[in-house]
Amino acid sequence: MDWSEDDVRLIVEDYFSMLQLQLKDIPFNKSEHRRTLVSKIGRSEGSIEFKHRNISAILELLGFEYLSGYLHAKNYQRL
Repeated sequence: MDWSEDDVRLIVEDYFSMLQLQLKDIPFNKSEHRRTLVSKIGRSEGSIEFKHRNISAILELLGFEYLSGYLHAKNYQRL
């Protein structure tokens, strides 16, 4: 099943909220973020984690800071 625009928007917003915390050296729990997204979009934690890895890959490609701990997944969708 493809990701909807709403699902992608939610996961990107979540990613950048965590990135903002990371840049401010404020501790946060990635697992908690994934579980919250599971309840919002109905995807598995693994699927959400992979999408976070996709976002890291794109940010790295563009030369921007990205979340530590998410290995970059280069197979990302164009959406």
